[in-house]
Amino acid sequence: RGSPGPGIETRTGEGHNGDPTAPHLDRLIFSPVHYAVVLYSLLVEIGRLDVKAFESYNKDGSTVELIGAEHSPGHAVTAGSLAQALSQAAGIAYARKLKGHTGRVVVYMSDGEMQEGQTWEAVQALFQHKIEVTAVVDVNGQQCDGKMEQVCDIGSIANKLRAFGAVVREVNGHNVREIDAAISHTHPGPTFVLCYTDPCHGFPLLSDRAPKLHYVRFKDAAEKQQWEGVLATMEAPQKVNRDISNVHTTESHYQKKSIVVQTTSKALTTTHIDQCSVCRNVETVTRPHRVHLLEWMKVHPKAIVLTADLTSSCEADLLRDALPNQYLSFGMAEQNMMSFAGGLAREGFRPYIHTFGVFVTRRPFDQVAMSIGVPNLPVRLLGFLPGITTPGGVTHQAIDDIALMRSIPNMRILEVGDATEVETVLDVAEAIDGPVYIRMLRGDVPRLFPLHSPMKFGVVRLLTSGSCSLSKDSDVAIITTGICTQEAIKARNMIHKSSGVSILHLHLSTIVPFPSDDILRICSFIKHGIITMENHSIVGGVGSATAEVLAEHAVAKPLIRLGVPGGTYAHGASREYLMKEYGFDAHAFVGAIEKLVHKKLIRDWEYDAEKDLGRNTEGRTANLMERPEDL
Repeated sequence: RGSPGPGIETRTGEGHNGDPTAPHLDRLIFSPVHYAVVLYSLLVEIGRLDVKAFESYNKDGSTVELIGAEHSPGHAVTAGSLAQALSQAAGIAYARKLKGHTGRVVVYMSDGEMQEGQTWEAVQALFQHKIEVTAVVDVNGQQCDGKMEQVCDIGSIANKLRAFGAVVREVNGHNVREIDAAISHTHPGPTFVLCYTDPCHGFPLLSDRAPKLHYVRFKDAAEKQQWEGVLATMEAPQKVNRDISNVHTTESHYQKKSIVVQTTSKALTTTHIDQCSVCRNVETVTRPHRVHLLEWMKVHPKAIVLTADLTSSCEADLLRDALPNQYLSFGMAEQNMMSFAGGLAREGFRPYIHTFGVFVTRRPFDQVAMSIGVPNLPVRLLGFLPGITTPGGVTHQAIDDIALMRSIPNMRILEVGDATEVETVLDVAEAIDGPVYIRMLRGDVPRLFPLHSPMKFGVVRLLTSGSCSLSKDSDVAIITTGICTQEAIKARNMIHKSSGVSILHLHLSTIVPFPSDDILRICSFIKHGIITMENHSIVGGVGSATAEVLAEHAVAKPLIRLGVPGGTYAHGASREYLMKEYGFDAHAFVGAIEKLVHKKLIRDWEYDAEKDLGRNTEGRTANLMERPEDL
């Protein structure tokens, strides 16, 4: 369980395919790890994985993850950030060549990865150094946002590959014999086997959901019953129809029918601390950004939304359909999207990039820094799935994004903690003269703060509960951001009043510029110390920033940092499970307070977290976990 690191054995799931060190064995590198369930099924079919493994599929603590990582059965590398597997395969193949290994290296890819620039960099390196790698590509013409030709048409894949020096073989992807014949012939350099497939082949019922076929889930009980009938038919003993003559084996099936800047920034300072009450009855708002974005864009004609194949997943689909002139799709090409946004901003437009946090900060970091940060351009970068709010595993969890973005001069960082902040953060970002990174929430979001208390740039919220103020000494100060604010409120409610512990609770929505003066101010009101709690690594985030302030001003106050431990990658599991495992849930928070005040607190065990938190206006308990179908 977990990713390789100090004290954790470095071992991949490739052993299910055979001994990865054996010089005579072929190596299979699996790139679109969103298809992990297919690889697991294959391992079961060939007797290399027990079918009982599926009982732990996508379950907390299991390596049989929804989106496979290199510790998952059958996986040789971590490739959930698409287009990286081919480059890794090239390095593996070259190393095996140097060591005299005779086994081949085969990569399984998706056609959408051809939108990523790194794919083509890998192809040219394979050709230049005559590295023998065979890539089997599923050419189905589909990606997350729909048909590739509508999202970002890349033309003829075969012609592009041949222009890069690759040998290309085109086959019917539903014919195993054709595929086997195509991959059996080796070549000193890159060979691409383009397997043209129909994603609805064998499942005509699935075509009713076209063109959106990514992470399809049942619409209602009636549709589920239909699919149960399909499954029953498949499981019944019968002669399988192998007629695949109607499947197109040429690329044309998937083609269209017709074919000088100021670099210095102003002083970044916060203003003051706002005393803010928390809603007594917390409602859950479903997809608040999706609705608000459309209405907000209607009155901001210079704003343009840019997406990278995650339009619906980032709640920009309503805007795309209603205001197409204020929307641009780039496919899976984040690096290009960042520099493109910089160009738009130079000409007076206001780009609002929508993608997952990891795809804002890790893959295109250089483009963000050079095309947006250095020229101090007003590009707004909305990073969804911050921290461990996704069960998608290490490739999708942005646990280091604050650390990365803090290092870029001119970059401001905001983080929303509830539905009210989701609905007001665009106004805050729009008023900032320069680039802004926003850690954004989606799906079901609790409303902690009243509608009349919007997010304000550079203003810290002092969350009150009746007796909390800056006018008297308090035992402990707690500083939280994002989803951790709700968790801290839960922790405060767990502590019985008779414990006699007074707490100052600060909620930060502005992370950069960091509220240094406000942190120093609260230090004069606390007796025992400070706790920071963040949905991020404790390295480089809010905890680190707080430590820097205390150290630079020689403030002798104990500090406990809660979050993902340093030197650790997270892994695929539920939010609640990971917060408990890494020690930043409500119980860990209470334990940290006990450590500072040097006494055991009386806990109100009868407190029901669902009584006040996580219910919608109809009283139905809301599911605050991300649904895997929405990844």
